[in-house]
Amino acid sequence: MTMDGRCAVVSGAGSGIGRAIALRLASAGAKVVVAGDKAGPLEETVGLVAADGGEAFAVRCDVSREDDVIALMDRTVERFGRLDVLVNNAGVEFAKRVEDTTSEEWDWLMDVNLKGVFLCAKHALPVMRGAGGGVIVNIASELALVGSEAVAAYSASKAGVLQLTRALAVDHAGDGVRVNALSPGVILTALLQTALDSTGDPDKRRREFEERTLLGRLGTPEEAAEAALFLASDQSSYMTGGNLVLDGGWTAH
Repeated sequence: MTMDGRCAVVSGAGSGIGRAIALRLASAGAKVVVAGDKAGPLEETVGLVAADGGEAFAVRCDVSREDDVIALMDRTVERFGRLDVLVNNAGVEFAKRVEDTTSEEWDWLMDVNLKGVFLCAKHALPVMRGAGGGVIVNIASELALVGSEAVAAYSASKAGVLQLTRALAVDHAGDGVRVNALSPGVILTALLQTALDSTGDPDKRRREFEERTLLGRLGTPEEAAEAALFLASDQSSYMTGGNLVLDGGWTAH
């Protein structure tokens, strides 16, 4: 699944799944722009790419702000001259039911998780169209497909990402742009470990997740990155408007 000669932008690339995707795309030959809202973690990702022989640079970007997104795409073209792959990974989450969620919290989450995908796609598409096509990979979630406790806003935002993925695929197939979603299940990132630790009994909570998963374990960021690389590469050339579920069997029952 070579990405030689291609340029990829990965949002939320300072940690977790986003960092793993950036590293994997770079190891496959892509030049990578790592975007996120914190400079330190982004520079760490750039350093890891460089240590593995790849090429990357960092751009601070709040994906909910249109000016930031425009600047991200402009800097990408200035540096690498093209944009072939966009991975919309940036996202936020909190655990609350609807009646406990404030309107400000709802707006904040939707601005990042859904509006951010809209803005990044909106401003990447003209660049891709001008180059004859490209690929957009939107990171959704298994929680776009099934209900779970106290994640109403997050689930709604990720369901929106799935439908936006389909709409983009329909609208831009003629431009040579493929658009697919990746829906990870419970992936063991530093963020998830922090959430487990906050429960008071992280081992018990982790076992509950593992027991709910048919494969009996949590996923890794590297497994998510392999799936993202597949969607970004020519190996998925006959796939658009789709959703690749990577959840260890969570949603199968």
